[in-house]
Amino acid sequence: MSGMGVRPLKLGHVGLAVRDMDRMVDFYRTVLHLQVSDRMPYPDGGPLVEAVWLRCNTDHHVLALFQPRASSEAATGPYGLHHLAFELGSFEELRGAARYVTEHHGPLRAVRQGGPGCQLRIYFPDPEGNVVELYWALDQVGWDGRSRPYPPIEEVDLETIDLDAFLAWKAGG
Repeated sequence: MSGMGVRPLKLGHVGLAVRDMDRMVDFYRTVLHLQVSDRMPYPDGGPLVEAVWLRCNTDHHVLALFQPRASSEAATGPYGLHHLAFELGSFEELRGAARYVTEHHGPLRAVRQGGPGCQLRIYFPDPEGNVVELYWALDQVGWDGRSRPYPPIEEVDLETIDLDAFLAWKAGG
């Protein structure tokens, strides 16, 4: 990966910051027949009120909607694009991408696991400030159409994460 950058498998999902969550969810459910995978409230005092994750295939989500808190700085900024997320093919690619981005473009905004979809992921800005997510191991929704319970969102270190424990949890969840 050194010198060559990052090679995603696909554009995996898009996140949007929305003004009216119920109206947006209703639109995507009725017009595009997307299904809600998860709906999660955020704690009081943070920049977001809630988020909804929607799917059109077995990927846990292809669209994530985020409602900023009216009093937050995020709410005074532009609504619309929240982030673009690209899927990578392996944990080693994700760890290599984190190293590459840090070396060539500056620090990552976040490195996380948990939350709806339960994928390992990194976030960083592009040159114009759009947030890019690179992820690996997004949950798939099976024949029953239900997503599984998810652990809290937490920061992780890709250099020291217990990958065997993460994979065992993913396999048994």
